[in-house]
Amino acid sequence: MDAPIPTSYLHDPKENPRIAAQILDKVSPEDSKKSDGAFLFDCERYSSHIVASQNGFIWAVADVFDRQSGLRIRVDNIWLAVLAQLKPHIYEVFPTRVLNELPCFLGHELIDSVSTVKCLSDMLRARFGDLVTNILLPRFSTTTRYDTGAAALILLGTNCQVQHYRRFGQPVAVTNHGPIRVIGSKEDWETLRRNFAELKDRSRDLEFAILRLSTMLDNLLRSGKQYNFPWPYVTADAANPLPWWKFWGNVLGTNLDGQIVPDWLDIFFDPRKLERVAFYLDMPSAVTTIPIRIDSGQGYIDCTLIGGLLAHSRDVSGHDPVTLRGCEQQPLSGWLFYRNKNLNGGNGRR
Repeated sequence: MDAPIPTSYLHDPKENPRIAAQILDKVSPEDSKKSDGAFLFDCERYSSHIVASQNGFIWAVADVFDRQSGLRIRVDNIWLAVLAQLKPHIYEVFPTRVLNELPCFLGHELIDSVSTVKCLSDMLRARFGDLVTNILLPRFSTTTRYDTGAAALILLGTNCQVQHYRRFGQPVAVTNHGPIRVIGSKEDWETLRRNFAELKDRSRDLEFAILRLSTMLDNLLRSGKQYNFPWPYVTADAANPLPWWKFWGNVLGTNLDGQIVPDWLDIFFDPRKLERVAFYLDMPSAVTTIPIRIDSGQGYIDCTLIGGLLAHSRDVSGHDPVTLRGCEQQPLSGWLFYRNKNLNGGNGRR
């Protein structure tokens, strides 16, 4: 599943459906079997290749364990991973309204990401209300509409089943990586802390999870240095880089049986399962599905919208294909559509 998917030709209307079908098969084989054709993969930025998964944040970070690639994550990626982790608890503590009507799109609206994000945001507000929605949707200096859409998808949709992703190799020395940068300003870190504070006292499970997340954030910021040019980010202090590399050297570890287990990365797993975390089975899915209808002008077509934090980008030019040295990986938000197979025959039109 770790094989990167070429995405250089996403803008080509003939190539995009083929790329969408490959991504669908990676993020949800079950949905791929239900598909009568995938189309319109859309994401926040384009790279030569992406690696599709059910949690682009966790897998981009996990690559630090045994690969020499660099890493760039944004504060929004962290927040989306938190939403995927805490989704069951969020539904336990906040009142919700049942949404009975399927979202319906006109054909031309599908190619407009602004319309897609507005529809998803409106659905989230209808379910949770304005006050809670304003807490849950990302609002950082780096937030894009794709982050907003991915957050709504993660919270509204049905989780895709997590798949066995890849085998880990031997750990790489902590100093033998490309640069690791966490994009965000001092104001963004305060916004993230306020988000944590809004959730912490809602339940004992949330309090426990948020305390661990807050500690991780403090350790991350303390181990590096905040820079503000050419954009705000945290990375290793040039005068004292060792604390930063020690922090990232503890992403994963091994248990007494020699199995790979999350180290500080388990902070992004369900806090109720921490005694025996099975990395592949217990990883929170940050990719979900929502049933939709498309008005074709000649009737309605039953389709599915699938997406969230569904990949990490991997530009393959100029780096070692085995060690990934020279490659900088980034979590990626996006979505695609597929037409539902009509199990009773016909073409799925209504």
